[in-house]
Amino acid sequence: MNDRASCSEPETRFVRVEPVSPLFIVTLRTACLPVLVACLVFACGQPTVISCPIGETPCELSCVDSSADTANCGACGTICMPGATCSFGTCMPDLIGTCAVANGGCSPDAFCMDIGGVAACVCTPGYTGTGQACNACTVCGTSEFMTAPCTPTTDTVCNACTTCGSGDFTSTACSATADAICSTCTASCLDTNYASQACGGTSDLVCTPCSQCSVGQYVDMLCSGSMNTSCAPCAQGCELCGGPGPTCFQCEVGLVLSQGMCLPRVCGNGSIEPGEVCDDGDMTAGDGCSDQCMVEVGYYCFGEVLSTCRAGACVSDALTALPVGADFVLDGAGTVSAAGIRFSQRSTIRTSADVAYPILIEADVVYSGTDVTFIGARGPGTRDAGNANEPTDTLRGRFTQSTGLAQLVSGINDLIASDPGFIPQIGVPYRVRYVDDGLAVGIELFNLTNLAQGVFVPTQSSFHGSGDRAFVGGGDQGGVTMSNLRICSAPVLPVTTGLAARYSAIPSWTVPRNTFDVTQWLDISGNANHLTPSGLAPIFGGGFINAMRPGVSFAGAARLVSAPFALTTDVTVFAVIHHNTPSAWGAIAHHGSRDNDWSMEQNSFSGDPNTLHWQTANDNANVDITVTSNTDYILTGRISGTARYFSATAFSGTSPALATFTDTVQTISAGSKILYVGASDQNEASNAQIGDLIYFTRALTDVERDAVIEYLRRLWQP
Repeated sequence: MNDRASCSEPETRFVRVEPVSPLFIVTLRTACLPVLVACLVFACGQPTVISCPIGETPCELSCVDSSADTANCGACGTICMPGATCSFGTCMPDLIGTCAVANGGCSPDAFCMDIGGVAACVCTPGYTGTGQACNACTVCGTSEFMTAPCTPTTDTVCNACTTCGSGDFTSTACSATADAICSTCTASCLDTNYASQACGGTSDLVCTPCSQCSVGQYVDMLCSGSMNTSCAPCAQGCELCGGPGPTCFQCEVGLVLSQGMCLPRVCGNGSIEPGEVCDDGDMTAGDGCSDQCMVEVGYYCFGEVLSTCRAGACVSDALTALPVGADFVLDGAGTVSAAGIRFSQRSTIRTSADVAYPILIEADVVYSGTDVTFIGARGPGTRDAGNANEPTDTLRGRFTQSTGLAQLVSGINDLIASDPGFIPQIGVPYRVRYVDDGLAVGIELFNLTNLAQGVFVPTQSSFHGSGDRAFVGGGDQGGVTMSNLRICSAPVLPVTTGLAARYSAIPSWTVPRNTFDVTQWLDISGNANHLTPSGLAPIFGGGFINAMRPGVSFAGAARLVSAPFALTTDVTVFAVIHHNTPSAWGAIAHHGSRDNDWSMEQNSFSGDPNTLHWQTANDNANVDITVTSNTDYILTGRISGTARYFSATAFSGTSPALATFTDTVQTISAGSKILYVGASDQNEASNAQIGDLIYFTRALTDVERDAVIEYLRRLWQP
C-alpha cells in the first residue's frame, strides 16, 4: 500500500465532546501526518469541525480568547501593535507602560490609574485638584466647623461657628464637624440662693444656697442677687445676735439686753432694760417713772426707748379665761386656748366704761392671715353687722385681710395711713400697741420673738367723737388669737360738782379747726358753753405746752367767746398756760364786764410783763404773782365771797409764792354773762397759749383745789 492509499482510511478520528469537554486528538502515525494535512486541506471531501469552550474562538487549529489575545484581538489574525494590549477585543495602549513614565504626567501628589481604559490622574488622600495639579486639603480653623469633607476633586467646606448672644450660653461647644448649640440662661436664683457664677461662655447661671451666719455672728448684709450672706461678729458683750443689723439676743453675764444692745443696767439712761418697766431718761420721781425705773401709781408708760409716761389708770386681763373681768365686755363669741382667746367673726373685747384721752391699748396677737384685727375705740354697745355703734369718725388701727398690712383707718374703711414695709408672718406672736395722746394717733406692731422687727404708723389726727370705749378684736373673717390685753386712759377730773365749763386741747377733736385756725372750742363739761372766734381766730397746734403737748395760741389779740351763761359770786378757775412774756395787758380768761367780773390776767399795774393778776369787780387790788418768761404753769384763781386766792404751779417743781387777799367790799355781781378767752371784752390781748381751762361756779375747798392741780400736773407734764 502506497502513502496516498493508506491515507484513505485514516486511523485517527476527531471526536466532539459536548459541551465543555476538550477536543482530544488521537496521535497519528508519524509517517502518515503529511498525508493527513494534505487530506484536510486539499484531499478530504468532508471538513473537520473544531469545537471550543464558551468564551473562546477557534482560530486555525486552536481555540483563543479574542477579547484578550493580542494575536487575535477581536478576531482571528488581528494582531495588536507593540506597546498595546488587547482589552475587551480592542487593541489599547499599554497603560502600565504609560503610567510608568513620569507618573503618566500626573502631579506628584496624584495617582496614575486606569479609568475606563484611559490613563487618568487622581489626587491622593489629603490633596484635591485636577490630578495634574494637586493642593493640600483646607483644614478648618478653631472658630470653624466642616460642613463637607475634602475629596480628590473638591476642597473642604468650612463654616464659622455660631457665637451665643446675650442671655444665652454655649451648652455644646463648636467641634470640627458640628456647630455650637446655644441655650437660654436661667433668669434668676430663688430667694434662698445667690448667683455664685453669672451666665455666659459655656456655663448657665449657677445658684448657690445662701450661707447662714454662725453663733456669735449677725447678718451684716442679706444674701441677694450675686452676693452671698455677709456675716459680722456680734458686738462686744453679746453672746448671741442676729440681723440684719447687730441685734443682740443674749448678753454676757453682768450686762442687760435693751433694744438689741448689751448695756450695763442704768436707770435713767433712757433705755428700758431687763428689770425696768420704764425709763424716761431721768432719776426724777413723781413724773410717772420712778427713780427705780418703775411705773408710779396713777401713770402708764409706753415706748420701747425713752418711755413716755402719762397720768392715768390701767386695766388689764390675761385673756386666758372666760368670762373676762368686770372692766371688759365680750361682744360676740370666743374660745379659750393656751395662747389666749380666739375670737369668732366680728367679736371684740371692749372696756365697760368710756376711756379718757390720752389712751394706750395693747394686746398680744397671733396673726392667722385670714382675719382683720381691730384695735382702737368706738361708741359703747355691741358691734353689729351694720356697724351702727361704731361712729364713722372713729379712728382705729388694723391688719388688712390676708396681708397683715398695718393701717390706720377712719370710720369703717377710710384709709388714713399705712406702711407697706412690714408684713406680719402667720403664726408669729406680735404686740399691737395703739396710742392716742389727744393730738396724734399711732399703731405699732413688733415681733415678740425678734424685737428688731416692727413698724409704727402715725397720723396727725385724733378721735372725733366722745363716749368712746377702747376695744380689740377679730375682724370680718375671725380667727385671731389675743392675750395680755392692757388699756390705759387718763384719769378723770377728780372734782365735778359746780363744773360750769371745761376747754381742753386733749383730745384734739374738741378743738375743731380749719387747718390751724380754730373754728370752735367745745365745752366738754356737758354744759354746752362752747367758745367761738370773736375777731381774729386763734391757732391750734402741738408743742405749745411743755414743748410737746397741744394747745391754742391767742397770739395777735385772737379771742374766743361764749354765749352768756350764769356767773356766780364764788368761782374757782384753773388754766394750763405757756407764759411767753406778752407785751400788753390782756385777759387769759374773763367772765362778765370790766366792772362786774372775775379776770385772770397777764400784766398788772406793776408794769412787770412777768406779773400775773387775779381780780374781781375790776378793783385792781394787788393779788399778783411773779412768774418766769417762757415757762409753763397751772394757774389757780379762787374767789369765796371777798377772799381771793391766786397761785402758779410750775411743772418743773419750782413755783412762785402764792398770793392771797381779803377785801370786805369788792365782790362779783352775779348774772348771765359772756366768757372771754384770750382777750377781754375791751380787746385787751394776753397773747396766751392755753392748753386747759376749767371753770367752777363755786369756791373749791383746799383739798379739792389741790386734787385738781395734781390732776392737771400729771395730765400736762412734759
